[in-house]
Amino acid sequence: MSGSLRFVVLLCLVCLVPAAAAAGFADPPATGSMRFDVHYGSQGFKVGSAQHSWSLADGRYELELELEARGLAGLFGLQYRQHSRGLLSGAGLRPELFSVEQRGRKSEAAHFDWPAGRVSIRRDGAERRSGTLEAGAQDLLSLWHQASHVARNGRPVSLQVITNKSVKDAVLEPDGKESLSLPIGKVETLRLRAHAEDGGLNIRIWLSVDHGLLPVRIRIEDEKGGVLDQRAAAIETGRPAATATGTKN
Repeated sequence: MSGSLRFVVLLCLVCLVPAAAAAGFADPPATGSMRFDVHYGSQGFKVGSAQHSWSLADGRYELELELEARGLAGLFGLQYRQHSRGLLSGAGLRPELFSVEQRGRKSEAAHFDWPAGRVSIRRDGAERRSGTLEAGAQDLLSLWHQASHVARNGRPVSLQVITNKSVKDAVLEPDGKESLSLPIGKVETLRLRAHAEDGGLNIRIWLSVDHGLLPVRIRIEDEKGGVLDQRAAAIETGRPAATATGTKN
């Protein structure tokens, strides 16, 4: 085989790898809900539960997480509701609004103005800070589901992760496979990690191979070393997302 022909063959094989990898996983369910057991601290004590629901349909998405902690963990602020909504495309999720409601505190939200390339972070409706919005930016909740797109492609991506308080420049990258023993049973997963360049964000996400790459474990470590670990205890799903979203981009 000539050198030029060998190069063409190798190039074709390289181009086919991402498509083959993506074809190996089912589409995520378009609708569903998941209950998590919530563990907190370096010892991983169970402190409560969280309910996560999602809808991925008709070119739009909507996500919600309601976390309820008991005892001292609840008193220290581990009771909140997060909501994310936006558009769906071939590249994944494109947030428009991310909001957080926490007991005893004013509501906070990040507003994504894509035409203007700007994100506005507000408390009780008043802007506290703003920043430039870059393509591919995610919020804390949409990141859970955007991780499946990175897993399918098998390549790390640089992106902004936007919280209700700040904008972080981060990297979301595949981090191997792992068999997990969760409350729902033994689960084969793909593990991903999102970490900020300044060290202020460290999130690990485990995606279930048998559930359309749904996030079944999320471990968040804050700047002070505090750990919040959510592990799937129950999953209820609807129809596959491919049926619901059609070909909209």
